[in-house]
Amino acid sequence: MRTRQTSRKTITLPGRYFTGLGSQVDVTLTELSVGGCRFPASGKKLIPGAPLQIYIGASGPHRANIRWSENGEVGVTFATPLSEEQLGRLQDDQAAAASAPAPPGEGDDLPGAMPHRFC
Repeated sequence: MRTRQTSRKTITLPGRYFTGLGSQVDVTLTELSVGGCRFPASGKKLIPGAPLQIYIGASGPHRANIRWSENGEVGVTFATPLSEEQLGRLQDDQAAAASAPAPPGEGDDLPGAMPHRFC
């Protein structure tokens, strides 16, 4: 049984992560808390304990570690928890995105999204 120190909120936010080798993977986050997030597995094997950098919407990079990977989903723990303010902004971003039409160029790369190698 897993125990979590903070409750996660159900969301639908675009994200992307980079592994230690710098390969980029786009994902859709389905849960978010100040301490971590969850997203569907992308087909890449993610090993618990492995480090990565993750962007949540336009926020990031956030250093994180894979906490678990099973049943087609991945749980991530942030190295530095998000602040309640950051979490609130991300939830507001989700609400605004859900009510607004998609802007031209949606799906384009995030500006400056390619991080440096970190491991």
